[in-house]
Amino acid sequence: MRKSLMLPLTIGFGSMIALYLIGFFAHIDFLHFKWSPSYTEIALLPVGVGLLLGWISERIMMQRTKNI
Repeated sequence: MRKSLMLPLTIGFGSMIALYLIGFFAHIDFLHFKWSPSYTEIALLPVGVGLLLGWISERIMMQRTKNI
C-alpha cells in the first residue's frame, strides 16, 4: 500500500475506533454501537467524523507535497 494512502486510512479508522470506545465506556448514545440478536444499532457520527478527518489529512498531505 502506498504511504500516501496509509496515513489518511489510519487517521480515519483510528478516530472511528476512538469515538466508538468513548461512546461505549461513557454510555453516550450517539457514539455507541449496540448489538443484540434482534437488532443492531450503529451510530453514524463516528463514521462521519472518521471520513472527514481522513479526507482532511489527505488534503493536507497533498498540499505539503505540492509545496515541496
